[in-house]
Amino acid sequence: MKRLSRPGLRALLPAAILAAFAVPALAIWLPGGSDYGAVPAAPATTLEARLTARTDRLAALTADTDARPVFHGTRRPIETAQPAAAPEPVLSLMGVISDAGEKIAFVRISTGAALYSVGKGDAVGQWRILDIGTEEIQVSKGGADPVTLRID
Repeated sequence: MKRLSRPGLRALLPAAILAAFAVPALAIWLPGGSDYGAVPAAPATTLEARLTARTDRLAALTADTDARPVFHGTRRPIETAQPAAAPEPVLSLMGVISDAGEKIAFVRISTGAALYSVGKGDAVGQWRILDIGTEEIQVSKGGADPVTLRID
């Protein structure tokens, strides 16, 4: 690359770059230079017509407020559907371990991920363990009739 050796040319280079950007900018921004960004003129209407149009628009926007005033003693929330009741928890038998006549059952309640180890007579949530077999247990929920659960 050839270096500019004369000091006069070095001083003109920044001015030439500035002029290269300034001339197109002035052509756009000066009046009559371009129609870019021009706003179309609004149609000539009477004051009465504009007032009627704005009143109609306001009435459309406030229709719900007219039907249900915001600050009124009789205003209540819009009725929504009630959420479904949570499913009733279910006890599942996961396994049984027996050692020297002592048996331990592993159970899980459907509403959680915890695994409980229980023996005969123990309680888990609403269930009481009545008897433990080799592959099943008998449980009673809240004192109701016994139910036999088998390994899943």
